[in-house]
Amino acid sequence: MQGTFSGGQHTEVQLGRIDSITIGKWTIKNLPTAMLPLRQLSKGFGVKQIDGIIGTTLFYHFLATMDYPSGELVLRRKDSKTLEEFKKSPGNRVAVPIWIASDHFMVGWGQVETLPPTLLFVDSGLTGAGVKLAQSVIKEAGIKLEENKAEEGAGGGGNLKIVPYTVHHLSFGDIKQENVPGLYDGPFPWENMFGFHLSGMIGHDFLKPYAVTFDFQDMQVFLQ
Repeated sequence: MQGTFSGGQHTEVQLGRIDSITIGKWTIKNLPTAMLPLRQLSKGFGVKQIDGIIGTTLFYHFLATMDYPSGELVLRRKDSKTLEEFKKSPGNRVAVPIWIASDHFMVGWGQVETLPPTLLFVDSGLTGAGVKLAQSVIKEAGIKLEENKAEEGAGGGGNLKIVPYTVHHLSFGDIKQENVPGLYDGPFPWENMFGFHLSGMIGHDFLKPYAVTFDFQDMQVFLQ
């Protein structure tokens, strides 16, 4: 199939299954997989070589936490008992309701600058920025692209021109941040793909102050 990636680029994606994958003490069997060029992304992640990506479809099967401050991925059994124990555990956490568009886009309400509330999706794979917005939203919010700081980067579909900018006020649910680094790398292909308007995505730099837990039972993201 043809996959759609950053900047509206396309590349061939092969679909298949693997017998099993082991992560920590968990072994997941009969796992659907997508195969595409990933090694080109290694430099952007600051590693020597990327061999694969763990995706949302695997997280579906767990109460999964990406604990950025601790540098840990925690996979708990997904059931009511585990969820109740998690909610009762110490710590202040904010819950953001989400739903799934297509097969893996985690969508929730947020706000860009002083524009009305809008829909954003969670993309922890967006590195080097906390947000990526559709060009129409950048224009409407009066955000200035810093063309003098543009550089070349790599996406799933190939090389891209990446232009930084700053969003002075950004929120996702009740989580609010200021002066969030953003990037523009071309058309935002998911803006109207799902029958409703998506203004953009929140990414790695927005999430990394938190332990982020994905609850696919009650459909919410916890940021702690």
